[in-house]
Amino acid sequence: MKTQGERVGEKNSPNARLDRIREALDEAKLDALMISSPGEENLGMASRYYTSGFTGSAGVVLVTRERAIIAADFRYTEQAERECVPRGFEVFPALGGRKEWFAKFAGEAGIAGKRVGLATHDTTYAGRLSLTALSRALPAADRPKWLPAPDIIGRLRKVKDPGELVLLQRAIDISDAAFERLERDLTPETTEVRAAEMFAANVKAEGGDDISFETIVAGGPNGAMPHAHPTAAAVGADRPIVIDMGAKSGGYCSDLTRTIVLGKRDAKFREIYEAVFEAQRAAIEGVEVGMKTTAAHMLAQDVIDRAGYGDRFGHGLGHGVGLAVHEDPYLGKSGADTLEEGMVFTIEPGIYLPGWGGVRIEDVVALENGRARVLSKANKLSPTGVSI
Repeated sequence: MKTQGERVGEKNSPNARLDRIREALDEAKLDALMISSPGEENLGMASRYYTSGFTGSAGVVLVTRERAIIAADFRYTEQAERECVPRGFEVFPALGGRKEWFAKFAGEAGIAGKRVGLATHDTTYAGRLSLTALSRALPAADRPKWLPAPDIIGRLRKVKDPGELVLLQRAIDISDAAFERLERDLTPETTEVRAAEMFAANVKAEGGDDISFETIVAGGPNGAMPHAHPTAAAVGADRPIVIDMGAKSGGYCSDLTRTIVLGKRDAKFREIYEAVFEAQRAAIEGVEVGMKTTAAHMLAQDVIDRAGYGDRFGHGLGHGVGLAVHEDPYLGKSGADTLEEGMVFTIEPGIYLPGWGGVRIEDVVALENGRARVLSKANKLSPTGVSI
């Protein structure tokens, strides 16, 4: 019998994702899957990295039932050898223009006349037309049949494997530490823009690669806008300051929101903060494997409704986090997913009052053994105003 460690190792082995992609190809009745059309830099980068480990900005991944190939141009062939070969990939040198190498690529990959699924989330309509035009250079019998593929990679990315959880936790730990540095150094005179710059510098100081999205720092009335942009205004004293931030490390993202006050926390703040805190706690304690994401959202919505602020919670409870800071599953009123073991997502209820400001509290959780385990550990106020 295999040990738990051996089973985890197999699940996280370089070929495990390729095996799961091939199983999905069988279900979809496809012979191959292509990720990112030729020449479409910046599209499909997360899916390409997830599948092959390639960190370059341009490349075409093709997974067939027998082979895994990445076509990379002169700038990236050596990099692809280092990053992708250990994951079971062959590297095809895509030299010259697409018209010069595509026919050879299709022939060597064995997709002549085959049903090739296109990862539609990563391929534009222009890219699809380009593939059709390139195929015309081939004999009619050898032209691949380009078909829209189901979201194979997106479905796989919803559930994180053990290696991904390690990378996610590293990104989360970095943003936690970067926020706590920021919280110690903030003064009422600090501008929102400067606070965002301080957080970005803290991420680098903690070993992060970069911030995972533009940091939101919104003091007072600015906090009533959930996605406010930092301004030259001071964060101020005795009023809520919403800080939404994240770090990127090893390709993976974190997402964290804290609402703080520099100075006195008045009765209005305590009322709003307690409602949001209790809504988040209800969601963290209530989400479970098998629950619809719409039902997960309502765990927090019901608490905020009872507090009398239901119409001021206008966004979803949360979203998946991984290679992208926003990915599936979506936990909201229009969510269509069912929660599964291994999913990682945010829980971030909020209340926003025009003219006053907002309160949002956000942590990342992982579903393990059927329930949520909180991965974020940054300082957080309790309803009584004590940091926990």
